[in-house]
Amino acid sequence: MPISLIPPEVLARIFHLLVLEEPPCSRQQDLDWIRATHVCHFWRQVALGDSSLWATISCIPTNTELISEMLAHARDAPLDIDIGAQRREVILMFLPHLHHTRKLRLYNLSMLHSDILQTIYDLEAPVLEHLELGVSASFPTFFQDLGGTTLFKGQAPRLQTLFLIQVLVPWSLIPRGQLTQLKIVLSNGVSPTVIPPAVESGDFNQLIDLLANCPGLETLVLEHCLPSQLAQFSHGQTIHLPRLSRLCLGGSSSCIMNLMKMLRVPSSTTLHLRCISENTLAHSDRLLLPVVLAKLQSPAPVEFQNLSITVTLNVYYSLKVTASTIVPSSRSPQPQDFGGDVDGDAEFVLSFDEVRLGNYSDLLERVCKMLPISNLEFLSISSFYIGDSVNWVELFKRCTKITAIQAIGGGTSSFVRALTIPEATNTKPNEKGKQKRRDDRDSTLAQPGRSTSSAADGPIFPKLTFLSLKRQDFSEGQHPSGNLFDVVERGLRQRVVAYNTPLEMLHIYNCFISAQHAEALQKLVQKFHWDQDEGFDGFDNFDDYVRYNPDTDELEVLMGAFF
Repeated sequence: MPISLIPPEVLARIFHLLVLEEPPCSRQQDLDWIRATHVCHFWRQVALGDSSLWATISCIPTNTELISEMLAHARDAPLDIDIGAQRREVILMFLPHLHHTRKLRLYNLSMLHSDILQTIYDLEAPVLEHLELGVSASFPTFFQDLGGTTLFKGQAPRLQTLFLIQVLVPWSLIPRGQLTQLKIVLSNGVSPTVIPPAVESGDFNQLIDLLANCPGLETLVLEHCLPSQLAQFSHGQTIHLPRLSRLCLGGSSSCIMNLMKMLRVPSSTTLHLRCISENTLAHSDRLLLPVVLAKLQSPAPVEFQNLSITVTLNVYYSLKVTASTIVPSSRSPQPQDFGGDVDGDAEFVLSFDEVRLGNYSDLLERVCKMLPISNLEFLSISSFYIGDSVNWVELFKRCTKITAIQAIGGGTSSFVRALTIPEATNTKPNEKGKQKRRDDRDSTLAQPGRSTSSAADGPIFPKLTFLSLKRQDFSEGQHPSGNLFDVVERGLRQRVVAYNTPLEMLHIYNCFISAQHAEALQKLVQKFHWDQDEGFDGFDNFDDYVRYNPDTDELEVLMGAFF
């Protein structure tokens, strides 16, 4: 068939497919789909006659003439605008067309665009369905007085999605009723310096009113924008969000706790809670946990199969626990985590920032004991902080279905040692023949966490088939149980004796281990994957570990520890 005889509707569909393959506005402005419309006069007329073909403007356009031409050809078709705005003149070109804009996404904004944002809020947007504004700045932009009672003069009846990043408006101005997705994210800890106290006080009730009048919400993300009054008391009102599938809250533990008490959401709702520990005598962190547990159990209890724990330490601890019912389809012997980055799909993420030194272990144990993990199959722990105070065996002894474990960082050394039944000995490591009397409890200190396992029971996790060790120092010997290599080797032998089969796969990556020791471990497992690296080269590969001393309530720096 000659190309001149292709039906117009088929040709228009082809042009739309070309647009999907190449965004209409690219950095190079090399638009193949536009060149295709110039093949012949007929093709050009078909393209110009389809206003929707020109209605999607995305990426980072720099050619204002091209933008002007596309807006002219789009005529009154609903516009989808998605651009990284850096030049004021580019944004100003779209304002006269807001009345027929369906989707508006402006990111990489700055304080220089604040007057433009105020203008956008003051225009009518009768067909706007999706609004997303993001400011790239350390401090958020707060609009206190927009000269009206509702955004867009109350003329945004179709608005369903509202995303504001580093942009905050009074809760009273956000449209009620029709929203299905609401996302407001501010930087951690900056909102109190930006929001006037009088405004925040009034916004407390307005936030409650907004949520109560948006029963159709499916996604709710409020990070570090919660009114501080929430920390003082719970409003007492019950807010029903029967369609909510994703809830993400960030702020102080007490703010999150009191808002969670008010919300009634389905048990299937994914919970991502990013808490700032308050470290007060009220123990808000602990009090939050029963509230979270109630959400996980009502009405249908959740059973997690994939659990990831990450502990970081700067001045304070940061603790992050990610749990999911999703089991990885395969376990690759490659260096990447077998669990991957599961935050996006995880049903549950709970993190605490700014946790004081003495509260870390207690909080971690309380979180793990709270979670329904009796059916856990995959466990990943990452920590570069050395600490022996966590009772790993007691914490996970109920998880008898675990098949895969990943331990990252020297801070997980005590957990790795917990995989081996301790030897009953009163001899300290590196003390040749010297013995010291101690009671039965002290004699089991060879196992961190005061293991209750015995040789008759076999090592913990009887179904374990896959073990991945990363950034471990197998020569580490500053522990009553002895050298880490000796402990791991003994544990592998114990599994052969107890379960009549060796470990299916052992993965060692980025560890300090000699080739001789690696070869010895290889003989004790069915499959062995090692990166052939005996340790980092150069002094930079050694760093300082820190260990918390509960007697002095201080950090001790262990110079030259493997990192």
